[in-house]
Amino acid sequence: MALKKLAQALACGLLFSGLPALAHDNYDTSFAYFGFGIGIPSSDEECDFHGYDCDGSDTSFKLYGGKRLHENLAFEVSYQDLGKIRDREGTLTTTAESEGINFSLHGIIPVDGVGYFYGKAGYMLSDTEYTRIDGDAVERIDDDGSEFTYGIGFAFLFHQKYDFRVEFERLNDLGDEFVPGGDSITVFTLGGSIYLD
Repeated sequence: MALKKLAQALACGLLFSGLPALAHDNYDTSFAYFGFGIGIPSSDEECDFHGYDCDGSDTSFKLYGGKRLHENLAFEVSYQDLGKIRDREGTLTTTAESEGINFSLHGIIPVDGVGYFYGKAGYMLSDTEYTRIDGDAVERIDDDGSEFTYGIGFAFLFHQKYDFRVEFERLNDLGDEFVPGGDSITVFTLGGSIYLD
């Protein structure tokens, strides 16, 4: 990711990391939450439509922090490394590696004594690096972009201090150098959060 964009995004992330968050059944503005997730990325059907064989060959991970604005609403900032997808077509091999900063709002439905369901919608500032190898020729292209993102998940709460998350997230049109019009990535993530005083 370009240094300027990364610096701006990290500044925003640090700002919000200092803001309070809320765990259900314990609405207290003295809490902030931070978390980490590991996922499996997969490319969209756009690759098949264009006759490509685009499969995720890597795992993804994310670091996130957020603030519960209301019992049914939260704001979250995350850094996401989306791993790598690869296409082979004859002697040409193309890989795409994406990362970015995602800003999202979460709509929350609490489940008493268990945790909460959430839906999320947001906006991601992304950087994708493409590498094309054709015989001895190697070409690298760097593409910055911004995309709409959305997803759903469930968080299991433990002792009002930890949660375990299961999440599906869709990231739209990450660059158009890999397939015409861009390709979407769907990520299945398992993660965990801690709520700090």
